Amino acid sequence: MSKPTKNRIMCPECFKQKMLFETQKKADNFIKWNGENIDTHGGKLRSYYCPACGGWHISSKPYKESYKHNTENLIKRYEKDIETSGGIEMPITIDYIKIFNEIPKDIINSSKKAVKEYLTKYFVIKGIENRYNQDNIRYNVYKLLGKYKYENGKK
Repeated sequence: MSKPTKNRIMCPECFKQKMLFETQKKADNFIKWNGENIDTHGGKLRSYYCPACGGWHISSKPYKESYKHNTENLIKRYEKDIETSGGIEMPITIDYIKIFNEIPKDIINSSKKAVKEYLTKYFVIKGIENRYNQDNIRYNVYKLLGKYKYENGKK
């Protein structure tokens, strides 16, 4: 049987549609009552906290101690940028909604790859060279993209 589709959002951490739960208890209850209806490919379902979404997801992949979240890597890269620049270079203030609205709708509706290519060109045109700023823009635009698709009932 296929996965249930309620509470689905675009997770900016893994760039996939994921179910989002407010608490671990809600995620665990979902597993308890719906776990048999989810194809786990042989894995055992578990809940985990996602720092990018600020909530809980479920997965059948085993937990790895060495796993680093993209969000954690982004924060570490930012701290390293600040350290190497002597604290002078600060991230630019960005209007993510404006950037999101500049992306042509045909690109938004096509694929994540098309959006990524558009943003790469956007960085060159706008002269955004700081890696932290680029990652921050991608993260927030993908977050808006997930919300946009979810609110409009698209998968």
